[in-house]
Amino acid sequence: MECEYKVSGTELRIVLPRELDHHVATQIQQETDLLVDTYHIRRIIFDFRGTDFMDSSGIGVILGRFRNARFSGGTILAENMNPRVKKLLVMSGLTCIMAGEPD
Repeated sequence: MECEYKVSGTELRIVLPRELDHHVATQIQQETDLLVDTYHIRRIIFDFRGTDFMDSSGIGVILGRFRNARFSGGTILAENMNPRVKKLLVMSGLTCIMAGEPD
């Protein structure tokens, strides 16, 4: 599964692939940054509905987009996380910097 990008106003929803690893991380970073710059995105939603696996490259994708969003006053969110992905985000500390689904 490839990433799916949906722009609505200044919001970008990224439906992430089944495996978020180093094989797709660079592509996601480049495409996301291009869309953010082109459409002046202020809110990025990472949709994990189909994601079963994420490694440190996936964490890097999210962290890098957070840094960019912070400079422009934007926000990032996570949605539709399975327990494995949610645990990884908690352990990496990313849940402290991004909004997500309520527990």
